[in-house]
Amino acid sequence: MTAARGAVPALMTAGQRQLWLAHQLAPDSAALNVVLAVRVRGELAAAPLARALTALVARHELLRSRFVTGADGLPVRELRHGYAPEPDERRAEGGADGLFESAGRVGQEPLDPAREVFRLVVLRHRDDDNVLVLVAHHLVSDATSQVLLLRDLLDGYAAERAGRPTPPRPRPVAWDAYVRAERERAGSARGRAAREHWRRVCAGVPAAGPAPARRGAARGPAAGATVRRSLPPDTAERLAAVSASAGVTPFAWLLAAFQAALYRSGGAAHALVGVPATTRWVPGAREAVGYFIDTFPVVARFDADTSFRTAARAAHGGLGNGMRYLGCPVGLPDEARLFRTIVTLIRADRLPVPGLLDGETRYAGLGLSLLDVPQQEGQTDLAVEIVQSGGGLTVLLRHDTATSEPAAVERLGDTLLRLVDASLDDPRARIDRVVLTDPGELAFLLSLGAGS
Repeated sequence: MTAARGAVPALMTAGQRQLWLAHQLAPDSAALNVVLAVRVRGELAAAPLARALTALVARHELLRSRFVTGADGLPVRELRHGYAPEPDERRAEGGADGLFESAGRVGQEPLDPAREVFRLVVLRHRDDDNVLVLVAHHLVSDATSQVLLLRDLLDGYAAERAGRPTPPRPRPVAWDAYVRAERERAGSARGRAAREHWRRVCAGVPAAGPAPARRGAARGPAAGATVRRSLPPDTAERLAAVSASAGVTPFAWLLAAFQAALYRSGGAAHALVGVPATTRWVPGAREAVGYFIDTFPVVARFDADTSFRTAARAAHGGLGNGMRYLGCPVGLPDEARLFRTIVTLIRADRLPVPGLLDGETRYAGLGLSLLDVPQQEGQTDLAVEIVQSGGGLTVLLRHDTATSEPAAVERLGDTLLRLVDASLDDPRARIDRVVLTDPGELAFLLSLGAGS
């Protein structure tokens, strides 16, 4: 769809332009849907919920945007004044599994950003037991934004039910102002230094990625899958202590372990991954819904003598460089190819609805339970999400099944857990010397060799 005649175009960040291009390459895919599905226990009256949605869209301008093709073939963001969508009310039958599957199907319905960038679906199950599914295109949202949307929607709903004003909150930053600030940083001496730094860091370094899929693997609109691995709470406690003793963050330690897992799974000894980081430090951004993400490269280099501690310090340094230039777009050509693999950390304690990722919680007088439905699968070759919550650490490996074998990603997840354990047992151990076979399996194989 092309821009409307006489429409005044609004601004887009460098990251949004890349996402728009990704959408053009696969317009029927749901890989760019950011989904938050929550089971709600308590009454969800239709009329006050609809009014709360109207207020939500009025507060967050990107929800009123559409993204179209300009006369020059470049993307254009247009604001729609007075745009007020209605909740999409549907019936849902069955038990917990049925609700989960229904919510998952909603999340896999593609969004056309030329017409709709946000959708609220209400799955009506019982009078006091329903599901809210918030689906936003990545052009206008990120993980934190989805929880902000839920918070503001439920705040508005509670106010409508009680006949009182919504509690005042700081005004979100205007998106055009945010984009102008990004452009000013990009054109500054710091921005020029950032581009030169990243060109130097990335020169001749290949993109890390999982083992490739077999030839001829079919690509469809939803060619993705997710592998889930969990680290228990005691591992998270050990990780905090070991990483602190090495002078690095727990995320740097886990990032190094993941880079080592790629290497030990047949990857290059010298390769880079992308690390998405939030830019919500700019004024007004903490209360805003949008794509507040910059992705920067972190390079790993392994040889026969590289220890976990050495790799973690290298990752820590790479993260530090990325944070130093955060807010200045990397500006390298073909970043989609460069960032075949991305690794990000989500901390549950920093999200706007406390306890949402820990299981059941209460907010605005309602009981909430997260339905962690599959989403964003196939957005890149491999997207690794490390979720830190009260229950420990969960690692999600979302991968494109057209470019990587599911079994290979399963093995990669197992290798990561094995290397994390080995690194915490002996931080100075050489990564090349860690036995990847499970001790029980190894004993069994040895017994076979001995003729037992």
